[in-house]
Amino acid sequence: MRSKSRGTVRLRSADPRDPPRILFNYMSYPHDWIEMRACVRLTREIFAQAAFAPYRGREIQPGADVTSDQAIDAFVRQQVESAYHPCGTCRMGDRADPLAVVDPSTRAIGLEGLHVVDSSIMPSITTGNLNAPHHHAGRKGR
Repeated sequence: MRSKSRGTVRLRSADPRDPPRILFNYMSYPHDWIEMRACVRLTREIFAQAAFAPYRGREIQPGADVTSDQAIDAFVRQQVESAYHPCGTCRMGDRADPLAVVDPSTRAIGLEGLHVVDSSIMPSITTGNLNAPHHHAGRKGR
C-alpha cells in the first residue's frame, strides 16, 4: 500500500480529445520488490496457521514451489497488477514550483476560478479505497 514507485500522466497532444499518456511505472523502485516478496511470504505464513486448516487448499498463485527471491520476482513480473485507484496526479505546491498544478488552497495554477478537489491532489495513497474521499470532495459546496 505504500509503493515508492511513481508514474506519470502527460498530454499526448494539444488536442483535448486525445487520451493522455499514462505510465504507472509499477515496481520501478527497488524497495517495492523487497516489500512484494515479504507480502508473499507473510501471506503464506498467515494461511499456514492451524485456524485456516479447514479452509485451506493448495496454493494457487504463485504456487508452493515459488520460494526464492528470483522465483517470486519472476512471478511478480508476469502477474503484478494494481487494485488501487491512482491518485496524486496534480501536485500541490508553491506557485513558483514548475511541477505544481494546484496551490495549497487547491486553486489551479495559471487558471482563474478553477479548484481541484478530488484525490488527484492527494500526495500519497490512503490505505482505504479512494472512492470515499473522491466522492466526499466532489460533494463539497452543494
